[in-house]
This record gives sequence, structure tokens and C-alpha cells, in this order.
Amino acid sequence: MTTTTVPRRLTPTLTVETVRTNSHIDQARAERLVEHWSAAYPAMRTILDTVIAAQRGAERPTVDLPRLERARRELGQVDRGTHRVCTRSEPFFSPTAAGWLVEDVIAITHIGRPHAGAIYRLAAELADLAVEALPPGVERTAEEAL
Repeated sequence: MTTTTVPRRLTPTLTVETVRTNSHIDQARAERLVEHWSAAYPAMRTILDTVIAAQRGAERPTVDLPRLERARRELGQVDRGTHRVCTRSEPFFSPTAAGWLVEDVIAITHIGRPHAGAIYRLAAELADLAVEALPPGVERTAEEAL
């Protein structure tokens, strides 16, 4: 019997406690989000690693390489619980910030790719949490959606 080991950087480490640093997220939602994250994170890292490596060797990159490198770095920070929404803030889980990073991955992911469904499910969960975190009566304007 052969066992396959996943490289450490591809093993998700996001915890319910890390997600609960956001007081708008209850225990059940945090557990569900961690499940979605655990299913999607290794695929997102693999996709980013593959595209970044290919684009670095390309004569004319077809993607915003610095943006993808930033997304990869910050997804790792979210996973480790060290992501800061702003440089002066404490580490804090933000479904909006995490959603933007996942959106960067979705932009380079073919819908037919293995694990694409897991990534889209994670994006949907993050979107729902981001909306729920808005103060009562606040709605996003069309300009904010851009």
C-alpha cells in the first residue's frame, strides 16, 4: 500500500478559532467555512504555483503576475491565521478579503478543472459571510462592486 504525502504548504491549517476572530461568524458557520477551505486551499495553491511558474518563463505574460504572487502570499497568510486586513491591524479573518483572493484564483481557473467546484463553493460561502457581516441597513453600491 502506497501513501501519498501532501507537501506542508499545501496542507490547509485554517482553524475554526482563526475564523472566529471575526465576531460576526458563529461556530457552525466557522466549521463549514473551514471544511470548504480545506477542500479548496490545496487546489488553489497548486493552480497559483503552476500559473506563476509558467508565466515567469513566458516571453509575454498573459496575467497580472504581481497580483497572482500577492494572492498566493496572502492566501497563505489567511490559511496560517496571520493575515492582516491592514498593516496596523491585528491578524483577523475577513471573509471579504479572503473572497477577493479566491476571486483572483477563480479568474485563472477553468471551470472544468478538477476541484474547481470546491473553489467555487468556498467563494460562495465567503460571499454569504461577507454580506452577513455588513451592518444593518448597509448595502453595497454599484461602484463598490467594481
